[in-house]
Amino acid sequence: MNIATLKVHGDPEGLADVRDGLPSEPHGDWQKGDVTSAGRARIDSGFYVAIGTEQNPTELLKQIRFYLNECQARGIHFERSDVAAELRISFPCDAGAATPTLDLSLADMAMLVEMGINLSITA
Repeated sequence: MNIATLKVHGDPEGLADVRDGLPSEPHGDWQKGDVTSAGRARIDSGFYVAIGTEQNPTELLKQIRFYLNECQARGIHFERSDVAAELRISFPCDAGAATPTLDLSLADMAMLVEMGINLSITA
């Protein structure tokens, strides 16, 4: 199943401001100093928001667009000095299986830039 997640991290005050306006509740969070599964202490606080899960990459992209448009309509942006955001898109693939195609338009890329969101795509 293909998954899109938004990772947001930074100062607690900035995170609280962003979190209050999100269209959905985060599904996981951490605090500065928490120990990761790798045994390292986190350098800042943050949270994850599930944006969508879909087998069809085109449908997943529609879910991502809808969510980010809703964030924009609510005045949420991440080009601030106290928070950072990353859109994580994951395409789990079996060995030998074809990797799905995700066609981001220039408008999609412009939206990410305008909102201050980094992009990470993994297969």
